[in-house]
Amino acid sequence: MDIASFSHVSAHLFAGCGGDLSGLKRAGWQPRLAVEVDAHRCRTLRHNHPGLKVVEGPIQRLTLVDYPGEPLPFFFLTFPCDHYTVAANVHGTWTGDSLYLEALREVILHMPELVCVENVWGMRKFKRVMETFRALPLYHCTELVGYGEDFTLQRKKRLFLLLHRQPFAFPPLDHYAPASRPTERLADYLEASLPPPAIPPYIYRRLDGGYRDRPIIYHPERTAPVNLFTNYGRDRSLFLVTDPRCPRGVRPFHVREIANLHGFASSYQFLGPLGACYDMVIDSVMPPMAHAIGQAANDYFRAIPRLAEIPRALGVRSVLSQRRREAELEEAREVLVAPEPLDPQTTRQLILW
Repeated sequence: MDIASFSHVSAHLFAGCGGDLSGLKRAGWQPRLAVEVDAHRCRTLRHNHPGLKVVEGPIQRLTLVDYPGEPLPFFFLTFPCDHYTVAANVHGTWTGDSLYLEALREVILHMPELVCVENVWGMRKFKRVMETFRALPLYHCTELVGYGEDFTLQRKKRLFLLLHRQPFAFPPLDHYAPASRPTERLADYLEASLPPPAIPPYIYRRLDGGYRDRPIIYHPERTAPVNLFTNYGRDRSLFLVTDPRCPRGVRPFHVREIANLHGFASSYQFLGPLGACYDMVIDSVMPPMAHAIGQAANDYFRAIPRLAEIPRALGVRSVLSQRRREAELEEAREVLVAPEPLDPQTTRQLILW
């Protein structure tokens, strides 16, 4: 395809609540397809991205007919990272998973010009996963690392694999980061106009030493990056912020404040129960990082003269045995002897129909 007829449209697998979509849209891309299994995250996608086709359900159910009719030259893959993290290693679940193979299926069947694979830094320890993408035929592989603190006050290190059909020398991701963070104090990410969030009793128990680890308490004037709030949807006692309005002078972060730290627009809304909203923000690709990837993609597409040829399937031929032909003929005869149609006035439709 000539580059002049190329459209900036993308597909997003394991899309979460849409951090990658938001970032790419800032770079001029138009997401056309999102695949996500979680119902709350799908509601969030539909609410914030009108017109987007959202396929809700496990990716194992995705088939070619679910894709839009237009070519999608850019795929963004963010398969779950639960079993690639350091925490998973501590808890004995550092096993990886096979969802990367589901992502690989979609790449092989579509051969997009550019693919971005995003995951935690710990994925590099899994040789088979990394080999799959590094050695994928017909693709060059460029590995980039993104640091959240290059964009906001959120510390979040992520691995990006860019699979590109044609040679291109991508610069480091911080090449696309702002010269300085837009805001330098934690207070700039806090929502002072919101009432303090509810404080569960277990937060006071942790403050009083009832658990092994004491909470990390941040001050609004802090200028150093803050740690990622892993598992904050289930336990909001480990990372607190000082607030004189609260009984003990500290409180957990609002969902909106964590979204601010991740770089979401203030208008972006998260739909679902409180814990689910915390989790979907924390699990998301930081929109500023995705914006940087979108800018890198723009540089790539400006540099190539035309899109690479997409290999096509060479056809399917079904060979029927004599026994199979006879069985199909018998099935056809049975169809010819059709039963009398049901009277809708006297017949109740069966539940399983």
